[in-house]
Amino acid sequence: MTERSYTLRELQLLASGSVPSQVSLALIFAERAEDILAQVDTAIDHIAQDFARTPKERQGRSEDSLTIDVVTSLRSMGFQASHDTTVGGHCDVVIEGRNNFLWLGEAKIHRSYDWLLQGFNQLDSRYATASKYQDHGGIIIYCYDGRADKIMDEWAVRLKQARPDVEVNDRAHEELFFTSAHLHSRTGRPYRVRHVPIALQWKPAS
Repeated sequence: MTERSYTLRELQLLASGSVPSQVSLALIFAERAEDILAQVDTAIDHIAQDFARTPKERQGRSEDSLTIDVVTSLRSMGFQASHDTTVGGHCDVVIEGRNNFLWLGEAKIHRSYDWLLQGFNQLDSRYATASKYQDHGGIIIYCYDGRADKIMDEWAVRLKQARPDVEVNDRAHEELFFTSAHLHSRTGRPYRVRHVPIALQWKPAS
């Protein structure tokens, strides 16, 4: 049997229509930290949409249980991802990559806005290095009660009130996530955080 070689364009066409396949392929060819980061964002958005399709089955799950599923999904897409790994403390989601790339995420069930703030402060003051290629992170918010968009709007307000040093960007039209940035206390470099909800409310009318 004659072996066939594929061009990158052909591989991209074969992967089209499947976000995990597209992410996996892009990671293979990602050379810059920016390229890896773009795939992290795409992957987490895909996971949020995927989890939102099965809210009934995820009721009553703990933060750790949900987050382990997130990490498993990231690994299946080709990321070097781990849960509860020590990086200044036990960080919920750790993604490592070539050239010292490091992305850290803290995951919280939306029990209260103070609980979310605790997660943000943990990410900021305990885990984040804010070094070169390590200056982006994420807050993953599991939303069991209430509309995710309203929770995110209120969270943005509460974050700005509690942390005046943090610049919060408005949510883009029809998007659920928002981003924030502030100068990190350890390095003085900008540290950018993407706040992403996973909508898990399950209250069927009948």
